[in-house]
Amino acid sequence: MMSYHFGLHEQNSVTKKRTYAQILKSFCYSVELKNEAILPAALTLEMINAFLEIHDDIESGNPKNGTNDAVWWVWGPAQAINAGDAMHSLARVILLDLTSNNFSNQVTTECVAWLDFACLKSLEGRFSDLEMQEGLSSSIDEYMSMSKDKSGSIIGLSLAMGACLSELNSKEQQNLFEAGQSLGIAMNIQSDINQLWSEDETQPIDFLNKKKLFPVLAAIEKGEPKQKRLLGEVYFKRVLEKDDLETVRTIISDLGTKEESENLVKDLEKDAYNKIQKSTGSESLNNFLQGFLK
Repeated sequence: MMSYHFGLHEQNSVTKKRTYAQILKSFCYSVELKNEAILPAALTLEMINAFLEIHDDIESGNPKNGTNDAVWWVWGPAQAINAGDAMHSLARVILLDLTSNNFSNQVTTECVAWLDFACLKSLEGRFSDLEMQEGLSSSIDEYMSMSKDKSGSIIGLSLAMGACLSELNSKEQQNLFEAGQSLGIAMNIQSDINQLWSEDETQPIDFLNKKKLFPVLAAIEKGEPKQKRLLGEVYFKRVLEKDDLETVRTIISDLGTKEESENLVKDLEKDAYNKIQKSTGSESLNNFLQGFLK
């Protein structure tokens, strides 16, 4: 099940984009750490992301993960939970191998502490996401806090772990973690925009699951009573249909919250990249992130 999730089950299967390992690799390349030395940390990042992905697929009921069937769709939710939890355990075990690659006990312990902290924040973000989905009202501030934790913590972990392996001080590690969280918010908002305006009929699954997408929340806060009522009528429906998407798009377009959301994405990215540049002095890392996270 674990190898299946990574796309390693068949010769012609589609393997996954190793986003977080690549972020760490790029970070460590900028400070001349060898790939072989950081391999345990890179594997840990991908294992912990897989743990979260498997549970996310179960939570959303999405039968697909990328182009492959989701683990829960093939083996059922109970076995998928086992596979996801095993990924989490294995991630911690692998990370301890840093000591075999000439990293000190202190550096290894700090990396484990960042791993546990980031996992906790990611799970808190998922809890908040479900609370917002099931609640009657949510605010932009709640959305920002949720996406910072849910979507940004593993990006932040990748950067903080790179800082830790590079022996940057705790303040710089924290700054980089927060920069990663800002990038996570930006990615989350951009994903919401893409869902609402995608031509792919399978794309808006979060909308159909009644998740409060950012442009919708912005429209609710900005709209006139009539527009708020129309949005409320959509989200109070027992089951959302794809026709409801057109109603929501029209209101958002009238209020201009799509453009406001796109501008916020740019501001968050600019702030994050400034923090990364200040902490690392690496222009190449920022260039990599700007291209890789799109």
